[in-house]
Order: sequence, then structure tokens, then C-alpha cells
Amino acid sequence: MVGEIQYWLLRNHDLFTGHSEPEIHELCKISELKRAKRNEIIYSHAKEKDRVYILNHGRIKIAFGVEKGIEVVSEILKDGDIFGELTLKTTANIDCEFAQVLSAEALICSFKLENFENILATKPGLALSFSKMVGHKLNIISKKYCDLVYKDVRSRVINFFKLHAQYEGKWTGEKAEINMLCNHQDIADFTASSRQTVSTVINNLVKEKKIIYEGRSKVIIPNIKELDN
Repeated sequence: MVGEIQYWLLRNHDLFTGHSEPEIHELCKISELKRAKRNEIIYSHAKEKDRVYILNHGRIKIAFGVEKGIEVVSEILKDGDIFGELTLKTTANIDCEFAQVLSAEALICSFKLENFENILATKPGLALSFSKMVGHKLNIISKKYCDLVYKDVRSRVINFFKLHAQYEGKWTGEKAEINMLCNHQDIADFTASSRQTVSTVINNLVKEKKIIYEGRSKVIIPNIKELDN
């Protein structure tokens, strides 16, 4: 059963589009499938990032431990995202980077660096697809850091909701409904703000009816165009 699940997870991923059935079976032999639970650490500063990971299902945050008790979240990954040692170079995790599961469960396929490099060396089309995915990821991250430099906390929090609406939202016209897996502390870590400040901004957005919380896990943006006003 695990082998069958692994096969379909790889076959349905954009990175392996066009690969034949035998080629996918070969990929299964050199990859590893992991089923992780909420809050589980996929890798941490305590060990090297020696693999390339594909998040097939679930949500994972990539964060850095700046100092004791303080984190900065660089990404919140969605289905299909790649992460891990994307430079394809084994190095000590000196940046204190870690990956932690946010959703109730996550399915992750991963490759050892050496095996993944061998695949890229023999599959030019795959190498091109991989480079495009890495480039897209870097573009998103660079835009986020521009926000941190030039925008205030309210604007950064609004951009957080807009980003999640874009990738997580169920849309009806300009209205978006989001299953929110991040708490106020996660949003604070993502926007380089304090939890108290983020809570104040969110409370103001709720008062202004820019966003609506239904319980703790559902956020409604009535009109995405009005969110910035």
C-alpha cells in the first residue's frame, strides 16, 4: 500500500510530469515516504539538511531560530512545494533552520542529495523543472523580505492574509474563505512582529469587517479588493 501511495504521489507531482511508469517506479526505489503529524519536526538545526523534500499533502512552516524563544518564519509550504537542501550541497545547518508540520498530517516524499543529483544529471527536462521551481520560490521569498523592509506591520499582516487567500482560499467572486492553520504567534513570526501587535492589527481588521473569524480555524475575507483600503 505504501509503495502504491508513493507511486501516485510522485506521478502526480509537476516535477515528474512526462515520466513513464517504469521511471516513476525507479524513483520510488530511491525515495522515502514519510507520514508526519502536527508539530512534528522534519529537520532541524540539530542535523544537516541532507535531503530534498516534496510536500505532497499538508502544510509545513520553514523557520529560523534567531535566539532562544524567537523564530522567524520564512515560508509556509503548501501541497506540491519543494524544500530542504535545494542548493544540492550538504552543509551544516548553521542558520538554525527547521521545518515543522502545521496541519493535522503531512505526506512527504524525499530523496537523498546524491540520488537526486544523479536523477538531475540524467534528466535535463527534470533539471529544468527543478530550477524553475527553485526560482519561483526565491522570487516569493524576495518579495516577502521587501515587505519586511518597506511596509508597516498592518500592511505585512494584510499581505499574509492575501497570500493565504491566493493559495488556500475557496473563492466566490471577490470573497475568499480560508482554513487557517496559523495562530497569531505564527503570523507574528511570519511578519517579523510581536504577537501582541499582530493581535491588535487582526482585531482592528475584524472591527472594520475586512476579515471575519469563524471559530479559530476559518477566516473569511468578504472582499479582497477592500482589504488594503
